[in-house]
Amino acid sequence: MLEFFKPDWLWGILICIPYLAWEIFYRDKKRLRLYYNRIDLLKSLSSSGSWLRFIPIILRMLLIASLFIALARPRLANQKQKITGNGIDIILAVDISGSMQAVDFQPTNRLEAAKKVAAEFIKKRKNDRIGVIVFSDHAYTKCPLTLDYNMLMTILGDIKIDQEAQGTAIGMGLATAVARLKDSQAKSKVIVLITDGKDNTGQIHPLTAANMAATFGIKVYTIGVGRKGLVDFPYGNGYRKVNIDFDIDILNDIAKTCGTDHARLARNTEQLEEVMNYIDSMEKTQIEIKNYYEYEELFTRWIMLAILLLLLEFTFRFFILKQLP
Repeated sequence: MLEFFKPDWLWGILICIPYLAWEIFYRDKKRLRLYYNRIDLLKSLSSSGSWLRFIPIILRMLLIASLFIALARPRLANQKQKITGNGIDIILAVDISGSMQAVDFQPTNRLEAAKKVAAEFIKKRKNDRIGVIVFSDHAYTKCPLTLDYNMLMTILGDIKIDQEAQGTAIGMGLATAVARLKDSQAKSKVIVLITDGKDNTGQIHPLTAANMAATFGIKVYTIGVGRKGLVDFPYGNGYRKVNIDFDIDILNDIAKTCGTDHARLARNTEQLEEVMNYIDSMEKTQIEIKNYYEYEELFTRWIMLAILLLLLEFTFRFFILKQLP
């Protein structure tokens, strides 16, 4: 955006108007009051070069205008933003045990539905570090805390069901997520635990891991996906009904211990989206956006233009334009 630091100088450009009138109606006529005994030759010269004599005048006017524009201090203003504030550190702890293959989130299974909704959640975050933990009968870090959301989305998309898992270690998954957040200096630390099962393996009880989280000031949102009872489960080229146990009580206990009141249930994709939107609304980053401008001064360019115009006028007046005797 072009602006002028001292715009009052632009009024000086109006000087060009009386200067032009003086050059045309007074000075030019004065030059023509010459005694010459070849009137026919004089008329021929003045007619053929009539338009040429205006070029030095135009150059002089442009020179004057350039000087006044330079004095007005033209500059380019580039708007910038400075974002300050503390982001939130968030770990997504995702169950990848075999039961997450259940196809009650039509047209896809529980894990794919969770990945899709988690991806939408990530897209809404700004200035927050996000990481991913996966767990089945063991737990490991899939992606450490990062601001590189493109990399995070790629890693999230690559998460698969652990076909060799023999159980679900909710306590191990939660403890691994706590380990990733305990040393964080973020103002707010959050774990989003997504599971469909019952803690039936692992060396750490879920409530032990929940107490660890509470000790480090970490909030844990627990989300139970799917429903109890018989659900469609992949079998060969088709499906069969499988009875899947679901322990909502332990998820409620984790939530109460870690300051989020109770577990959230999602029996379809729409409900899962509502739960993630709720978490997104509850965990907002407090940031401050300040607008400021960076300026590029153009004074020198207009001065250089004025010098160039002066040289052109001098060259044209004394070397190109033929003067009458």
